[in-house]
Amino acid sequence: MITYGRSLMALTMAESVQPLVDRVIGLDTIGLTALSFSKYCDETRTVREPSEGRGYTEDIASICREFADDRVLIMPGFEDMETLAEHRSLLPANAVLAAPDQNSIEQVTPKHHFAKLVKEHDINAPETEFFETEDEAQSGPSMDFPLLMKPSRGAGGRGISKVENRKAYEAYLTDHAQSYPLLAQSLAEGDDYCVSALAHDGEVIVMSAYTNLENQPREAGAGVVRETVSAKPFEDDIRKIARATGWTGVFETDFMWSGDDADSPAVIEVNARFWAGLRHSTLSGVDYARHLAELTLYDELKSTPGTPEIGYRSQVPLAWIPSALDGAFSESDYARQLSESWEKVKNAKGFSLKNFGKLIASLSDAKAAKEALEDVTHRVMDRSSLDVDLLAKDDPAAALGALFIVSHLAKFGELPPEVSFDSVGS
Repeated sequence: MITYGRSLMALTMAESVQPLVDRVIGLDTIGLTALSFSKYCDETRTVREPSEGRGYTEDIASICREFADDRVLIMPGFEDMETLAEHRSLLPANAVLAAPDQNSIEQVTPKHHFAKLVKEHDINAPETEFFETEDEAQSGPSMDFPLLMKPSRGAGGRGISKVENRKAYEAYLTDHAQSYPLLAQSLAEGDDYCVSALAHDGEVIVMSAYTNLENQPREAGAGVVRETVSAKPFEDDIRKIARATGWTGVFETDFMWSGDDADSPAVIEVNARFWAGLRHSTLSGVDYARHLAELTLYDELKSTPGTPEIGYRSQVPLAWIPSALDGAFSESDYARQLSESWEKVKNAKGFSLKNFGKLIASLSDAKAAKEALEDVTHRVMDRSSLDVDLLAKDDPAAALGALFIVSHLAKFGELPPEVSFDSVGS
């Protein structure tokens, strides 16, 4: 079973795991997800929201019991990895969960826990102070402005703000009065790097890294290009994290780094889950989803860990999104509702994710759009020399997973919570 079936990550996971299992079941809180249309998925089920914790896990446990004579592998697709690890005891004996131990996860999340781990194990990271209460925060951070403020709990960049001065700091405290603990963090110089790893009992089995190159190369058209880079500059800190936590499973670590060998990369945060660029990682040589499935089922790898291809590039070509979505929309029942607005948006000069976000927003009063909207807009096949970090070329029907937004609207009357229009394209 693969959760978070709406995502591109779930598509990659299904493709990777299918050869190891007899049946693939996709799970989500709504229907009409990407996995619903994928040839790598045999059926889909709906479950309660991951935020319901125990109830969410009980729904998954109930499905596992339907297959009492079989061993059921549960592959969490996103942030629910933490939720399922916390409620692992609710799963039946025939279920195996591909997630780290809860004790390991609690050392890196919430973020103020990771701040403690960084200090204890000499991991290179920006200076960080955390405030458990409003009284603690009122005294202000000891470091100079500008700095970053962020809630200890939360993901996807939600609640993170650059604070320029004391006045802005106090305004942030007011706006986030219900979000304690809060963290203050010094600014790290350089570019973002995503470093992925698979570990077993605290020892790293394989790792790889990529960075984003925006709007390159020109001859391939506008779009975000991911490039695999050497993980060597990040290796020491990744191994420290794995050993300190006794990690078994996958994790993703965000770094900031200048790219200069004379500088040390700085760890920003650790995520106990798969990452948005999972398909890029797979295409560039490391099949993390398959390796995790093997490790969970057999307590060892049955295939040789891949070697990342340094310099490998994949892209998300924004210029081709309109034609790609045309195909998905033409298949849908709600195309007529969108037709006039869609024609304006897709033919507009300088098509952008933000414009498309406004189109979807017209269907609901709810705010929001990031990952879910990117999932919709990124359903496009390759038309250049670069591989596309989206979905399998032989599985085009999965593009109809764009309908999950409408499915969510029909069920809940609002857009999916993952979406954040203001941050689209970032």
